[in-house]
Amino acid sequence: MTVTENFDSVTPPALPGWIAINAQGPPPLWVTSNSGVPVPPADTAPNALFIDDPAVVSDKLIDSFSFDFFEGVNPVLTFRQNFNLEASDVDPNLGFDGGVLEMSTDGGNTFQDIRSAGGSFGMGGYNRTISTDRGSPIAGREAWSGNSKGFITTAVTLPNIQTPFSGILRWRMASDTSGSGEGWRVDSVNITWCQGQGPPCSPSPTPTPTPTVTPTITPPPTATPRVTPRAHPTPRLRPTP
Repeated sequence: MTVTENFDSVTPPALPGWIAINAQGPPPLWVTSNSGVPVPPADTAPNALFIDDPAVVSDKLIDSFSFDFFEGVNPVLTFRQNFNLEASDVDPNLGFDGGVLEMSTDGGNTFQDIRSAGGSFGMGGYNRTISTDRGSPIAGREAWSGNSKGFITTAVTLPNIQTPFSGILRWRMASDTSGSGEGWRVDSVNITWCQGQGPPCSPSPTPTPTPTVTPTITPPPTATPRVTPRAHPTPRLRPTP
């Protein structure tokens, strides 16, 4: 099964039922956007989620719809993101402003980093660690920072969430006072999981066919007939009377 959100069903800056909060810092909040930087503005036109990267301390959150995987297994989140967030020009592993993915497994009461919640990145995971000496709300954490140079794909294996609990995803952008960047865009959010039992949830290995041996038939040798010449009797002459 698949749940998809591409943010194209609303007129910017409206959100399609998602919740944006500034835990710290001034507006704007997360919105939908169809123009501006970083470019391109969307993975699937016209809209994507967008948050700015200000030159002040901020902590900007956006929470997804709630979901669970009743009788489902193997949930995977994929999304596309385009970010240009302030980072060190000297140390490729160091970021100043950055974004992280968090998850609640108790219906939104508490959130923790996606990996601490039991998830794991399959591709497009964090690329830098946020500086600890500039006041960032996510100081010391691994995060997305720097310039992605366009949209990239991130895939995350999610922990199974069964009712009565529900899961909520949170994209969180935090900045410090050292400078600013262009911002962060998120688009094409998909959650897929396997429903029920048997294939394709638990695919059976494909048996290797046993090769059929075709017997080789050797034709019998062709017999060469042997012709035995028959002796003809020598005629006996009778005397003429």
